[in-house]
Parts: sequence; C-alpha cells; structure tokens
Amino acid sequence: MALLLVLFVVSLLTIIAAEFAFTTRLEIANARNFKEDIEGYYYAQAGFQYAMTEIIGKYDEIYLTGDGQVGFYRKWFHEDPENGYVPPAEGEEVEKTMPPLPARDGVPIGNGKFDYVDSDEEGRLNINYLNSRLKIQGKTIRDVFRDLLLETGVPEGDDPDIIIDSIMDWIDKGDEHRLNGAETDWYEANYKEKGFTSAYSCKNAKLDTIDELLLIRGITPEILYGSDSLYASGDPDSDVKYKGLLPYITVYGYHRKVNLGTAPPLLVKVLDPEGAEDRLDKRAEGETDEKRLMSRTFRIEVRGYSNAADVEHVITAVVRRSQRRESGGGAEIYYWNDNALAFGRDLYSFQEDVFTESGLSGF
Repeated sequence: MALLLVLFVVSLLTIIAAEFAFTTRLEIANARNFKEDIEGYYYAQAGFQYAMTEIIGKYDEIYLTGDGQVGFYRKWFHEDPENGYVPPAEGEEVEKTMPPLPARDGVPIGNGKFDYVDSDEEGRLNINYLNSRLKIQGKTIRDVFRDLLLETGVPEGDDPDIIIDSIMDWIDKGDEHRLNGAETDWYEANYKEKGFTSAYSCKNAKLDTIDELLLIRGITPEILYGSDSLYASGDPDSDVKYKGLLPYITVYGYHRKVNLGTAPPLLVKVLDPEGAEDRLDKRAEGETDEKRLMSRTFRIEVRGYSNAADVEHVITAVVRRSQRRESGGGAEIYYWNDNALAFGRDLYSFQEDVFTESGLSGF
C-alpha cells in the first residue's frame, strides 16, 4: 500500500513538473514572439519612412515594373553625368530607359531588415466618385464599375445593379433610394442579413475605407476579397467564384480617372477592351502610350523583421504627395494599418496566373 502511495505521488509530481515545463516553454516562446514583433514593427516603421523619401522627393515622372511596383524618374539625378549618364550625341535619337528600382528587399537596419513596395493608388478605380458624370475611355465610372463587377465574378442580372445603386445611395446625401439601392430603412430591416447584431443607418457620405463596403447592401466578403480569401464565409462548393474587387478599387485620394499606365491588367481590359492587349504588350517592353506617367497617390507596404526572427510585422499605408503650395512639401497619410495581415497582397493583381485562377488566394 505504501509503495502504491509513493508511486502515485511520484506520478503526480511528474505530471505537475511536465505541465510546468510546458507552460514555461510556451511563455518563453510567447515573450520571444512579442519581442520580435515589436522589433519588426519598428523596423517596418523605419522602412515606411525610407519609402516616403522616394515619394516626397522631386520626381519628373513615374514608371511601372513588371510586378506592378512604381519607380520614380528624376532628371536631376538620372541624367547627371556624375551618376553615369551619357548624353546623346547631337542629332542622335534619344531613347529613354528607366533606371532599375533602388534596393527594396532586405534593406539592413540595425539588427534587422525591411522590404517595401510602392504601387500607384491612382491606377485603381475610385468608387467614391460613382456619382460623377466624368467619363473614362468613353464610359462613366458607374459603367466601368459594373463591367469590373462582372469580370471579377458577379453574375449578370440584378446583383451588379443592386451593388452599384446601394453604394451610390451610401455616398450621396439624399434619403431617397435608387431603383435597386438602399437607404436607412433597408439597413434597419436587414442588418441581420448583413451579419450585424444591431441596426445602423445609411452613411450618406463618402467611404473612408475599403472595408466599409461590407456594410453596404449586396457586398459580401467573397465579392470584396475573393472566394479563396480567408474572409470568405459563403458556400465553398458554390459554382460562383469571385476574384475579389480589392486590388482594383480604392476610396483614397481625389483622382476620378484611372492611370491606365499603372492599372492592373484586368482593369486595363475593362477600361479599354480593344486596345488592352497592345497597351499591356507595350508595358511589358517598358513603353507607354502616355507622354509621361504621373501620380501623387501611392500605396506603401512594408515588412520589418530582425535578422534571427521568425516573426515579421507588416504596415500598409496610402499616402498622397503634397504640392509645395499646399503644405510646404511632404505627404498626407490617407490610410494607415500597422497590423496588416500579409505583405505584397496588392501586387497579386499584376500576376495573371494568380488572379485569373484563384483570386487573392490566402488573403
């Protein structure tokens, strides 16, 4: 009996010791991950400031790389003989070649590194101006958005018109709903259908963030992010597959037209069906139909991490370069997310094999 009691006590102490050891290891791992995340955050902050220097510095035009990143051409630097520029001989035809991007991957800082990408926010369709009568390539912004909805998987029928009219009702100042739209009375009656626990009112003002679209009638996570997104909540076996609107639209900035020289391929095809192939072929060869590409609104994605860490921290921001007469230089931050889920997500729209087959897979 005494032996059994001893064995029971020893077994109990062993279990307690094992549990204590496991808990200690878990707490140490959590503390290490927290420390590495904090370090990554500040490395990413440094990377954001580094990326901002490209945007706020004087540039004469922008150019696009094959993966959708934006570079900045500066005559005062890139055409300076001290920097290796060889001026053309008299009478020689000038063929401008854009310089390679500065190092944006693995930029060292302290005991860590950061990566960053710059993309053109004005290469996206600004849906805050759906009510505008301005035309892009001969089509109203409403018509462009409708075609984009169809291209990203929204079935033909009432759904595109419900989405468009509801967005227009959300951003206009009136209380009368359009034919297929929705005002406060609809949201008060159907808030549970949208997945909310309490009623809410129609905003009657411009969208502040892209995610705000999920409040609007007709918009689902699948339509916004894609059927393969982590946010998708619909039937995974459904025959309807959405590519996701996210990489093609914006609510940031004042631009009403789309910069065709920097727009994702799918949006180029929507805007210019007949000329899209030629435009994209020229883009692949470093050429453009525009005399020069310009933009003032950019998206910055930064990833910071320490050299020996398994944890990284991602920051996503949208900034608009200020003209000197407005604010003395610098840039305004329109959107800031210092806890973004993934790095490089918004460049997926420039990878044809990815966005045509599976949308924003993994996001």
